[in-house]
Amino acid sequence: MPAPRLLRNLLIAIALGAAVALGLAATASVSATLGAVARFRWRLGPVVVLAVLANWILRFAKWHYYLRCLDVPLPWRSSLRVFLAGFTMAISPGKLGEVLKAVLVRDIVGTPASRTASVVMAERLTDVAALVALGALGVTALPHGPSLLGGMALAFVAAVVALRAPVIGQQAGRLLPARLVEPVRMFVHGGRALLTARALAVALALSAVSWFFECLAFSLILEGLGVSLPLRAATFVYAFGSLAGAVSMLPGGLGVAEGSLTALLVGLGIPLPQAAAATLLVRGATLWLAVALGAATLLARFPANVESHPAPL
Repeated sequence: MPAPRLLRNLLIAIALGAAVALGLAATASVSATLGAVARFRWRLGPVVVLAVLANWILRFAKWHYYLRCLDVPLPWRSSLRVFLAGFTMAISPGKLGEVLKAVLVRDIVGTPASRTASVVMAERLTDVAALVALGALGVTALPHGPSLLGGMALAFVAAVVALRAPVIGQQAGRLLPARLVEPVRMFVHGGRALLTARALAVALALSAVSWFFECLAFSLILEGLGVSLPLRAATFVYAFGSLAGAVSMLPGGLGVAEGSLTALLVGLGIPLPQAAAATLLVRGATLWLAVALGAATLLARFPANVESHPAPL
């Protein structure tokens, strides 16, 4: 049955997440970490969730805008369901499992998955660029911040230039098996269409604002724990931790994202129990809440597709 297969893989991912959380709490002392969580001002919880929802709404706007750039005739309600279902793959390495969205779009309107997959690629590129830009707001928080962010910015520019180069599509036939040539050419062509100056400007603006809301959610969590940290510094910590998790290519950035967030907070003078508690709370409000919503949407709206793409890991 498809649903049990999805449930099994989600349970594996949850188990890995729980192991990471337990290890993080143990590093700071489980009792001290749980005590910090218990002292969180839960009246801020709804505001944190609203900030996370704002992030999702703006990211959906970017997704749907990109579909329009490719002339994919998907109604916005169906587009929203596909977008939410893609959250299930937030725990795939580098979120690459979100190509599931391309499969769902193909099944609804017939657009080749290789073409719509370029939207997932463009989403990830603009997310990285936005996080680099947000991290730059607090780059002075760490001694080596400028060099790290500069390197990531150069990597982003290099990726954009490479994807816009016609030679990539022209060389596809020489490097790939015949059955993959046309899908890859469509993928690259779609990617170039999404990386025009206008599309980039719109997508980067939406990405920067959307991820700022998630940084704001992190700042509110710190405030709820009684931690005094300027918003600019909190933005840098969250942006850099998120980038570290993405670059690691581990499922959901598990371990790397948590470790980076906690280490950066401790480096800024935050006691370890509060730093660990903040990390656990923000990952619960962002990653795991998204995965739960994605799984519910996928099982309710696209049960037939679970078998063809069941594994988030």
